Amino acid sequence: MKSFLYPIYIVIFFASHSIFSQEAKAIFSYPEFVEGFNITAKKGYKILEIKQINTPYNKTSHEQFVLVHRDSVALINSLKKQYKNVIRIPAEKIIVTSTTHLPGIDMLQSSEKVIGFPGTDFISSASFRSLIKKGKLKEMGQQEQLNLELVLAAAPELIIGYAVGEIPKLYKTLVQSGIPVILNHDWLAQHPLGKASWIYLYGALFDKLDQADQLFKAIHDQYNDAKKLAAKALTTPTVFSGAMYKDVWYAPGGKSWAAQFIKDANGSYIFNNHHTGSDSFGIEYVLTKAAYSDFWIGPAQYTSYREMLKSSVHYSQFKAFKHKKIFSYSSNKGATGGVLYYELAPQRPDLVLKDLIAILHPELLPNHSFTFFKKLDD
Repeated sequence: MKSFLYPIYIVIFFASHSIFSQEAKAIFSYPEFVEGFNITAKKGYKILEIKQINTPYNKTSHEQFVLVHRDSVALINSLKKQYKNVIRIPAEKIIVTSTTHLPGIDMLQSSEKVIGFPGTDFISSASFRSLIKKGKLKEMGQQEQLNLELVLAAAPELIIGYAVGEIPKLYKTLVQSGIPVILNHDWLAQHPLGKASWIYLYGALFDKLDQADQLFKAIHDQYNDAKKLAAKALTTPTVFSGAMYKDVWYAPGGKSWAAQFIKDANGSYIFNNHHTGSDSFGIEYVLTKAAYSDFWIGPAQYTSYREMLKSSVHYSQFKAFKHKKIFSYSSNKGATGGVLYYELAPQRPDLVLKDLIAILHPELLPNHSFTFFKKLDD
């Protein structure tokens, strides 16, 4: 999902207090970081439970999907009498709707199972771009909005969607036509590892849960190792984020996943509050809080100082601007303009954290090769 620090950022509070069974603990090496879903093993099948977003539009707390091997015909027929959503695995033909869905699938070596995406120009991944070029991954709409006729013509086995607030009517139409829609709420996870845990969803769908657990465990361990390294730094530099849009400054809240990265990189985030989504401020307030901050991380879409000055002279009043301590993820793009950070960062928080440690404490990672962030051009 593409993320912007603009008013379209809608903040929804999401409760993900899961009670994990012993079976679930056997599936997840670190169940405490699994946010928004659960998977339990039954005899011959698994149940995938997706927690619903806590809004007035949803009348139930969760939705269940029964996952059963496609060769178990008798069991499939039996389960269809008991459950509403029965999905055959491993899935062979799926459509996904957000770029954040792609890296986990790629890591599980199941890229060829994705047959459609709405807005393929936003995809940065080399493996998926190759599939697009070969005509195996087709356009299904624009700007992550599905086109019903294209979807029905592609005849997918299921769709991975997402919803902000009310579930799109199109999803309901697709479900009525016999195509299951599983909502991925990775974007609501508060901890960076919570977003990454959604790789288990794809592990379940492609019958590769053991592999998904190994991958997540590696990401978890590398993230924690990097966090421990950052804690050895002798200083804790101050950091702020965001930029102005129509005279309003938008920045990640103090309890957002972006703020968590800065904290774990041993930085002090200036906008220290309890907000989990996006905050909006006046420029006077931002100058009062951040004028003398050491670093400016993530100045929205900007990639150069010249571009920032052209947009607003206010930017030149910040110490980080004057000392050229601004780092952006907007420069690193795929072949057709998709920003790599929006696609890969949620699945690889360990790489994000290492980038930030190298920025805030370069002495700790002197030979670091950056994945996402880059100093602004002049």
